Amino acid sequence: MFKYPYVRDDQREHLKEVARAIIASYNVMECLVLNVGTNDLAGDLEFIMEMQKSADFPFISANTKDVATDEFLFDPYTIIHTSDQTLGFVGVTKGDKRLRSFSFSDPVEAAQKAIDEIKDKVDLVFLMANVDEKTERALTAEVKGIDFLLRSKTGSLQRVPRQQDGTTVIRIGKQGKYAGVLKIRNVDNVSQMKNVSSQYTRIKFADNRLNAMAKDLKEGQTLEERFANDENRLKLVTRLRAERKTNVDLIKKLKNSYYLEPIPLNEKVEDTPEVAEIVKEYMPKPTKKQVKDK
Repeated sequence: MFKYPYVRDDQREHLKEVARAIIASYNVMECLVLNVGTNDLAGDLEFIMEMQKSADFPFISANTKDVATDEFLFDPYTIIHTSDQTLGFVGVTKGDKRLRSFSFSDPVEAAQKAIDEIKDKVDLVFLMANVDEKTERALTAEVKGIDFLLRSKTGSLQRVPRQQDGTTVIRIGKQGKYAGVLKIRNVDNVSQMKNVSSQYTRIKFADNRLNAMAKDLKEGQTLEERFANDENRLKLVTRLRAERKTNVDLIKKLKNSYYLEPIPLNEKVEDTPEVAEIVKEYMPKPTKKQVKDK
């Protein structure tokens, strides 16, 4: 909700309005869970509680406390039921000493305690970790039962998730530059989870090439008819279709697999009208000088 774990007094009210716009937008986007990270707490205790009440989704954190009472402020996890799976989401953060209204218990111990509570109730466990490199390594090495570790507090984007100590680690970067779509096929709790990102990439490549060649087809015309006199194009069509089928069949054979698709949020992505209205409403009004210069 904030860029840093602190805000200057002369910017406090404006930046709080921005944070309110973010939560209002998440409501419109039907967000299902938010792990409270260090920068979300910059508005202080009363404000984060206000944001939690205004949200249509749960705030979670297994290790964030009220420094005055030493009590945990949020639920440590949430369980989400889909049409065919039950998913558990646990949240932890590294914390920051500059946040004087909050204290933070050990994220490794907190994560393990929360996972132990839900591991028999869910099909997959996602640990949402707002942590640094050192803490990430400790979480993957010491905490048992994590299927996917979703890491924030990092500037790096990993297009291909990595496996570490049986846990799949996913980083999607920062500043909202990318949205990450994680596609999971989970048949049983025995088979190892396989990364099929390269297979999906090849399928997408084949589809794009075939669609490009089909762009000028007449109604009812096939690619074979269109390129009947072009041997090289016919061979390319055959090869692309065969490669696509090979990769689709490979994915189908695997019982448990996953694929991460990072989507760049650039000008090609159209704004949702409802969210655009929220952004417009909360945008700071231009100064007299800005209006004059315009």
